[in-house]
Amino acid sequence: MSQDAVIHSEWVACEQCDWLHTRADLPAGHQAHCQRCDAPLGKAQPTSFDLTLALALGGLVMLVIAHMNPVFGIDMQGHVQSSSLWAAAVTLYDEDAWLLSFLVIMTTLVFPATELLAICYVLLPLREGHIPAGFAQVLRVMQAVRPWVMVEVFMLGVLVALVKLAGLAEILPGAGLGSFAAVMLLLACVTASLDHHSLWQAAEAIQPTTHEGDNTPVKA
Repeated sequence: MSQDAVIHSEWVACEQCDWLHTRADLPAGHQAHCQRCDAPLGKAQPTSFDLTLALALGGLVMLVIAHMNPVFGIDMQGHVQSSSLWAAAVTLYDEDAWLLSFLVIMTTLVFPATELLAICYVLLPLREGHIPAGFAQVLRVMQAVRPWVMVEVFMLGVLVALVKLAGLAEILPGAGLGSFAAVMLLLACVTASLDHHSLWQAAEAIQPTTHEGDNTPVKA
């Protein structure tokens, strides 16, 4: 961290070696590294959450469009068949592949929607200068579901299927495919632009002396 930075009384633990560092103010976009192992500690984020909020809202819209429209269609000798991901999950369930159907819906709809809704739930009040109810609990939910958001894995599977089917029939990309690609990119941008440390700093700036019993965020 820069020597002329303002040092706060907060501590940051390195996720790699557990070395404690005092938090310092950094210019937006600058990366802090561990003094012992050089692992990244975090990236200074802009003071405004407008960009992250816009990306999260856009991701929710694209997620709805992706599940309401066919991912791709197959044209075999003039006979066209297409299906949405939701319809495919229902078909898997009817074929007794209920576990696979459950995983498809959870990893491509429920978990991504939960993460994006949680981000909107936190950022909208913070943007207006308020701390949302259950602030700490919502952040825990965001961290818990993030490893299970697997839209990119689904996209990889779709690409493999398209390559294998290309020699058998004509593939017609649907609106759902483009929407899922947009969801994947938006989720990556949201992850890159959102830092939990900045959320805690924003909450502490609103109510720096409150505690969990009186609507205070308490760090997990």
